[in-house]
Amino acid sequence: LERYEAEVMAAGGQVHWCTDADAARAKITEICKAAGAKTVTKSKSMIGEEIAINGHLESKDITPVETDLGEYIIQLRDEPPSHIIAPAVHLTMDQVADTFMARHEGLDPTRALDEPRKLLEEARAQLRDKFIGADVGLTGANMLIAETGSNVLVTNEGNADLTYSLPKVHIAIASLEKIVPTLEDAATILRVLARSATGQEMSVYTTFCTGPRREADTDGPEEYHVVLLDNGRSKLI
Repeated sequence: LERYEAEVMAAGGQVHWCTDADAARAKITEICKAAGAKTVTKSKSMIGEEIAINGHLESKDITPVETDLGEYIIQLRDEPPSHIIAPAVHLTMDQVADTFMARHEGLDPTRALDEPRKLLEEARAQLRDKFIGADVGLTGANMLIAETGSNVLVTNEGNADLTYSLPKVHIAIASLEKIVPTLEDAATILRVLARSATGQEMSVYTTFCTGPRREADTDGPEEYHVVLLDNGRSKLI
C-alpha cells in the first residue's frame, strides 16, 4: 500500500487514507467542493454503496449520476442493488420500461419500449449529456497495482472509461484489500475475475488508470485522487 501511494504521487496523483465511512465521505465531498462540482458521474462501486456516498452527495447539493445501466435503473427507482454484478436483475423489462416512462421527461409518451435494445438506446441517450457535463467522475477499483500506481477498471459497458476520462477530476475509491503487487499479478487476477463474474474470457473493457492527464494526452482528468478506505478491515486482519 505504501509503495502504491508513492507511485500514485510520482505520477501526479494524490492518495487519501480514510479510516471509516465518515472520513471517506468527507474527503470525497471536499474534493468535489474544491472542484465546484454540481454533478458527479459514477461507475458501479460496491464501496460507494458501503459508505452510502450517493445520499451524502445529494445532502451537499451535489447530484450523483449512476452510469452502469443496472445501477442507473435502480437509481431512478430509488432502490438498492440486488446483486453485486447485476444490480437490477430483480426487475422485469416491463418494470424498467415503466420506470423510463415515468422518469425520462420530455420524451414521446407513446414511444414503444418493448425491446431491450430500445431501453438501452434510451438510457444511452439520457446518459450521454451527463457524461459530457460532469464536473467529477467517481469510480471504484477492481484492483490497485503497487508496482505502477495504477487503478484497474473492468466493465462491459465502457461507462467507467467515460466516467474517469471526461471530467476534470477523477476520484477512485477503493478498500485496502484491492491492492496487488505487480502487473503480472493483475493479469492473473483479470483472467479469474471475468470467468467467475460473468463467464467471459475477458471483460469488454479493461482499463489501467495511472495518474492525471500528461501534456501529450488528448484526454483524461486534470486531477487524480485515490481514496483508500479501511472501514474496519484492519481489525478483521
